[in-house]
Amino acid sequence: PSYLVVPLRTTPDAKHCHSVYIREHFIRLMDPNKPKGRTLFLLNVPPYVTEHAIKQVFSIAGSIESVKFAAKPGKEETAKWYEDIQAHFSNTRPTFVFKVAYVAFQNSSSIEKALAMKSIDLFNDSGDCVIKTGMELWHEEYDKNFLLDPEKTMAQIRKKITGHDKKERIAAKAAKNSDVDADGWVTIGKDGRNAGFEQKESVIGRLEKKFCVDKKTKELKNFYTFQIRESKMQIITEMRKKFEEDKSKIELLKHSRRFKPF
Repeated sequence: PSYLVVPLRTTPDAKHCHSVYIREHFIRLMDPNKPKGRTLFLLNVPPYVTEHAIKQVFSIAGSIESVKFAAKPGKEETAKWYEDIQAHFSNTRPTFVFKVAYVAFQNSSSIEKALAMKSIDLFNDSGDCVIKTGMELWHEEYDKNFLLDPEKTMAQIRKKITGHDKKERIAAKAAKNSDVDADGWVTIGKDGRNAGFEQKESVIGRLEKKFCVDKKTKELKNFYTFQIRESKMQIITEMRKKFEEDKSKIELLKHSRRFKPF
């Protein structure tokens, strides 16, 4: 379907106006936020146009259910536009760029009335613009997004701290009971099934002694050629020494015998 080119006026006597392209929204896949037959699609919407202004302008065509913005057409683009905006302690705001808008009416008859509009007038009966632009808009954006409300900020801080303390208590309880956490790790505490060992000097001394003994038992003996050679020489030396000691014992026994037949 073709688009209708509609001028967007901020004052009654505006001659050179910005153009917005509108048509009924058609989609193959069902989307509850953009009901078929009741959604108006707007293209080339200026950055300074707000949801409230869109509702105020198109309310003359019928009751409006919702107004959603997106950077470009697409099912997932609306969700991307609004993500992180409502996060705590976040100054994130919608990107100040030209955008598209989806206006969902309560009745399908409102679409025909909206498409019959000759212009999008962003001014009231007295001729005053209903939206803020220029320096007035920048001042309002700064006050809203960068100057925090003390009461709201303290409420958010308390909520965050309460949630953090709750997580810490759960973690401490899991550590005592040696429960497995979400990542599969078991925290070893002083209590529970695996209590570990006490950090005492006597306990540490026994562990160090056991470590030294284990290290000696794991040493390789007669592994290298020089170790085998030295081991053989040591055995021969010990055998010679034993032989000499045995000879001395035999001589001593001979001299100590009382009976001498020869």
